[in-house]
Amino acid sequence: MSTPSGLFSKSEVKLIPTCAYRPRMDLESAANLGEALSGLAIMFTLLFGLRQVLEVNRNRRFEISQTIANSLENPLVQRGFANLGRIQPGMTLQEFGDMPREDKDAINAVIVLMANHAVMTFHRNLSFDIVASFYRGYLPLIGAGLRHVMQLVENAYIHHEGSAVTEENGLGTNHWVFWLLDRMGETANPVEYKPHVTQTEWRP
Repeated sequence: MSTPSGLFSKSEVKLIPTCAYRPRMDLESAANLGEALSGLAIMFTLLFGLRQVLEVNRNRRFEISQTIANSLENPLVQRGFANLGRIQPGMTLQEFGDMPREDKDAINAVIVLMANHAVMTFHRNLSFDIVASFYRGYLPLIGAGLRHVMQLVENAYIHHEGSAVTEENGLGTNHWVFWLLDRMGETANPVEYKPHVTQTEWRP
């Protein structure tokens, strides 16, 4: 290697290894970086999974709501609601029996539908909040008449000689409707009372 004359002798010149300028990462730092990257990957996976679960739950609530709404829109059920609203607490079994067959079938459709919803709610296949939200609007109209009719019919079966219904077992279908009516009565939601007045600040 040549040097400028008069500055350094050959013995004084030392080459600096080029490897000294290369950045070096020890094994511990590399391991820490790997763990950090793995942690981020796991976190993103969990967040994605959570989003999927929330989306499934949201879709399920929509499907439940749509199913209940469709069942209540049935013309026979709507006719049953109207008939129940006209029933007076003093109606006798004879007076109920004198009603047109179509009206009694409509009332029975309401009882069967509510019993089905009650069983599904009890087993948590339906959300109680959603079921109650749909029915609460009808309760002031049908509640008293529905209870009275179910009691009349159950007593008629109990006292009929050829019936297997007794005071001990009663009519199970009616009992589920009583259960649902009682639970909705216990959990009245003031937020849903006159929403056109109380929920004017609500925005989508």
